Amino acid sequence: MNTSMTNRRVCCATISALTFSLMVAAVPALAQNSMGMAMKGSKPTATMSGYTFELAGPAQTAGGKSIVAVRLMHDGKPVTGAIIIQSRADMGPIGMASMTAPIKPLGEKPPGTYRLEVTNGPVWSKPDNWALSLGAKVQGVAQTVGGSVTVKLNP
Repeated sequence: MNTSMTNRRVCCATISALTFSLMVAAVPALAQNSMGMAMKGSKPTATMSGYTFELAGPAQTAGGKSIVAVRLMHDGKPVTGAIIIQSRADMGPIGMASMTAPIKPLGEKPPGTYRLEVTNGPVWSKPDNWALSLGAKVQGVAQTVGGSVTVKLNP
């Protein structure tokens, strides 16, 4: 690759990173996902009053995949029978929300605890904090219940 192409790529990457940083600083809503949930923070958050997601224990990691158990709580009580319909895993807690990993819900087991598989091994090679943003349908609630938790994942 010649020097002018290398310089052009470095320049474009720098401008792109600076533009994104300025947009996020100028418009805080851009630092949120489509469910309106903040991508940073160590405390559990929720978009509906009284509902929160919280970690149900440390993540279990093997072969580049982490199993994370979360509880959906409503006014301090576990919610059973919810269905996780939206999920996202990203490195927002360390300032890199654009670094994402595949995530898939594994169902509810035991009741009130929802397990998720995050394939973070190929994305990041050291233990670090990840944000899991979730949306769930709860029986008898018209709106999607959403929230996020921060969890330390190993590759």
